[in-house]
Amino acid sequence: MALTTEKIIEELNELIRFDFDAVGAYNSAINDIKEVVVRDPLTQFRGDHERHITELSQIVTRLGGKPVDAPGLKGVIRKTMTKVAGLGGTELTLKAMRSNEEVLNKTYAHHLTLDFPDDVKEVIRRNYGDEQRHLAWVEQSLQNRIWESGVGVNP
Repeated sequence: MALTTEKIIEELNELIRFDFDAVGAYNSAINDIKEVVVRDPLTQFRGDHERHITELSQIVTRLGGKPVDAPGLKGVIRKTMTKVAGLGGTELTLKAMRSNEEVLNKTYAHHLTLDFPDDVKEVIRRNYGDEQRHLAWVEQSLQNRIWESGVGVNP
């Protein structure tokens, strides 16, 4: 059964909030990581999340809703956890980012199962592709310990 307009707005606002959460976590990670080979891809990923916020917010507005404009409580917790992990160095920060990206992957995967209109589902599908790419990069970077070798992994 197709989602009502109100339900579409509610679900998209949930995704927007998760992307705001991610931007906050990425800001903390980027500020704490000194190795360019790690920091530059994280900056790119933060930009992806900012684009998700913009695109999803435009849809919410088009549907007559008000997009959320700040992270939720979970986002504040994720940002704090990422900041604390940063005190332990690059490896712990990347492990925190892996956890964050796992949550985002599950959230976007769930939203793809909902009966959104095709144009909305396409935006969600594209954003989910970004999330999969982010998680794969973080996992590969942890496995290869790129902060030690200085040899990056293509994002």
